[in-house]
Amino acid sequence: MTRSAQTKRLYLTSAPVSEANGSSAELNPSLYNRNDVSRIDFSGAGGYAVPHLESLPALIEYLSEAVLVVNSSGTIVCINSKAAQFLGHTQGALRGHCWPDFLVKRYQQHYHSLVDMGRRGLLSQQQSPAEMAIICANGDVKDIELSLSYLPSDDPLLVIVMRDLTSHKAQCHKLHMLACTDPLTALANRRHFDEMLQKCWDECNKTQSPVSVLIVDVDYFKQFNDQYGHIQGDECLRRIAAAISLAVPRGQGLAARYGGEEFALVLPYHDEAMTKAVALKVQHYVRQLNFCEQGLPEDLCVSVSQGHASEINGQFRTPFAMLCAADTALYRAKSEGRDCISACC
Repeated sequence: MTRSAQTKRLYLTSAPVSEANGSSAELNPSLYNRNDVSRIDFSGAGGYAVPHLESLPALIEYLSEAVLVVNSSGTIVCINSKAAQFLGHTQGALRGHCWPDFLVKRYQQHYHSLVDMGRRGLLSQQQSPAEMAIICANGDVKDIELSLSYLPSDDPLLVIVMRDLTSHKAQCHKLHMLACTDPLTALANRRHFDEMLQKCWDECNKTQSPVSVLIVDVDYFKQFNDQYGHIQGDECLRRIAAAISLAVPRGQGLAARYGGEEFALVLPYHDEAMTKAVALKVQHYVRQLNFCEQGLPEDLCVSVSQGHASEINGQFRTPFAMLCAADTALYRAKSEGRDCISACC
């Protein structure tokens, strides 16, 4: 459209809309020009007409996205049925409500920053959607992707588009768990252990707190495999892994299968005495294992040898050095007759 000597352009996209019965339809172009209001380019601010407030409810109602419009103070001016359903309220109940109140508190500042950018004309078509979380009427917290478009006028409005990220986040979490879990024992795998070891090392060094590692190795496991077969050997490892998990303090450590019949634990905020106490629990739980239900001899006993090391006063320069010291202690325990616990010298 042309205004005096200056040309302002309104970029529109033809967005599919949904009828109440779920079929696809398009808005009357003479009324709404088939806009997806979340994609209108308002970067020209002030040089063209903005849709009248009276037309916005009808405009957004037929959009396939969850959309609401708020004023400069955050009050909901209008909201479509999909957004109302998403929040767990009726449209009537939501109009006049303060939209930022639905945001989880840690995201409210980010939202207000985006609003301020809109006021200053800094929001653009290329603005990346923001990941946030909202609290629904029933108390459920939902992860969302939120897009904002600024409608300049005497009383500026914001068009907010919400997209549910719940299933996406769940799928990402599932993939993350697959990437960091040992498939045989369901403990953490070596990659995840190495990451957590570095993280715990950095955290404890920052607070000048102790951090320890404990390495556990199944005694005579090769002979077990040779005598009873690999299927029984795998089951043996699964049961030992479960026993080790019982010994890890809840929320204060990580157990991992480090390779073959070797396991490793990282224990933040544990000094040498506390780590030995964990090792004694591992030893106790493993000794209690009974393999009769697997069809193995009643008198069959499995044991583990353990070595541990602790970083307390800067004796190790790196977490890898501490791990190597624990490994050396493990071999000392092996040489002392197995089913033993040895500390780093």
